[in-house]
Amino acid sequence: MKTTAFFGALVLSISMFAQAPSVSSAKIAMDRGDLAEAKRYIDEAAGIINDQPVETRNVKLMPKYYAYRGQVYYKLFKDETLSAPEYLDEAAQSFADCIAFETSTGKKRYSKEADELLPYIAADYIAIAEDNNFNKGNKEDAIKAYESAYKLRQNLGTLDTLTLSYIGYLSQDIKDYTRAEEVYKVLIDMNFKNILWTGILLEDGQRYPFPDKKTLDFYIQTERAAEPERSESIAHEFYIQLLWVYKETNRTEDYDALMKVARAAFPNNDNLLKMELQSFLDKEDYDGALANLEEALVSDPKNALYLYNAGFIYHQKKKDLIKGREYYVSAMEADAGYLDAVYMLGLMHIDASNVVVEKMNDLPRNAKKEYDKLNAEKDAELANALVFFEKAYGIDPKDEATLQALREVYYKLGKYDDAKRIMEEMGNI
Repeated sequence: MKTTAFFGALVLSISMFAQAPSVSSAKIAMDRGDLAEAKRYIDEAAGIINDQPVETRNVKLMPKYYAYRGQVYYKLFKDETLSAPEYLDEAAQSFADCIAFETSTGKKRYSKEADELLPYIAADYIAIAEDNNFNKGNKEDAIKAYESAYKLRQNLGTLDTLTLSYIGYLSQDIKDYTRAEEVYKVLIDMNFKNILWTGILLEDGQRYPFPDKKTLDFYIQTERAAEPERSESIAHEFYIQLLWVYKETNRTEDYDALMKVARAAFPNNDNLLKMELQSFLDKEDYDGALANLEEALVSDPKNALYLYNAGFIYHQKKKDLIKGREYYVSAMEADAGYLDAVYMLGLMHIDASNVVVEKMNDLPRNAKKEYDKLNAEKDAELANALVFFEKAYGIDPKDEATLQALREVYYKLGKYDDAKRIMEEMGNI
């Protein structure tokens, strides 16, 4: 038994010492630029180490092994002829293992270079992500690379919120709503604003981003930069995207609850107001929609979009023609080129002419006087409609609804040449 135990210990000792030449040979081959040979040696060392129990591994050799393995694989990744995407993963993991090992032993020697190289590896992951996203259209691989960069920087003590936001956007694009929701909730809880400070670098006259206001101020004070600019916060954007996630997944209660929070946090945000308005309309809560619009019009009384929507609800949904007309007119006055408001005013006169036609149809055959009077009213309404439809035509001569309305009114008013012209224009669209 003692002989067997001694033999086992001898084999173990031999395997432990066998690691050292392989690791050293990998370093020598790497230094002379023979990366293929360096990879062969470092992989040989890995095979020996991986077959050993953790507690029997050479404590002095392990950080050196991790560091050299990271260096070999990072150089392989950077080599145009030998590069493979998985080499970056191997380098990142090896450097992380080196740092973790020396942290556990309290001795920091080989991990210093690992600390210096990991930020560059994170930047390489970002480059891979951008290439996959923008050039190759591979959103899944882009997310994977962004996730690697984010986790790597997180382990280095940096919270890369911008990269995290990209993960959220892309996850939403590929309909991974679970991950998108996780990301947006984190960003909302952090109140991430993504405010960017930029300035003109006087050295070359180009505008560049600066890491923070303090740095930009220093450059300006030392007359190396000018024209500072601060971007707007995009904190509201994550509420909007999370709302879309809830909408896509039919989570109505979550949508409504988040909408209340978002509107309270950003009461003047147009996109949130429009989304809330659409939510009211989808539920046919027209009183809620009107209250929403009235609230918005207090701070922006000349907003043609809000005025038009209020007019549309009063006109089409609540059948209040007086209020509807008032808001349409206000929308047109706020924006003379607001096509929808102009068109709807014309349509109201068409509707009025149709009411007169119904009265005419109900008259007895011998009521000529009353018929002529109503016919004149009908033509007056059509003439009023024509004013608005021709105005709408001036705004957009290719709008299909406007062209159809013009053709109808011209025909009813006996303007057959104009009706024919409009028909020809419609045929050419």
